[in-house]
Amino acid sequence: MQMLTIADPMSDGFQQLLEQREAAKRQQATSGTWLWLLIGIGFAAVLLFVILRGDPSTGPVNPNTADAIVLASLPSVGPEIAEKIIAKRKEKPFTKAEDLLDVPGIGPKTLEKMRTRLKFE
Repeated sequence: MQMLTIADPMSDGFQQLLEQREAAKRQQATSGTWLWLLIGIGFAAVLLFVILRGDPSTGPVNPNTADAIVLASLPSVGPEIAEKIIAKRKEKPFTKAEDLLDVPGIGPKTLEKMRTRLKFE
């Protein structure tokens, strides 16, 4: 006596559905990994930029081109003297550090404190 077996079409369809779901999960896991990798690279890039960029409050300052905020970062120079430097440079550009002695509020002691941070082009 021979037995006939009939393939259940539902079990094949169900098996395909399970395989599709597993493939979708693997794809989603891969996408998530790439997303976290890109986020990590972006974070590292921002961190390196912040660490490696120069600090404007310690770099050289050209009194002929610097704005008031940068000028105020010079030793013993506040916002008022920074504005006086800007007003004075409109009359005549500074060519050397000693020219700053013509700015009201800047004396020899203040100039000596500023000298290391000054540059003229």
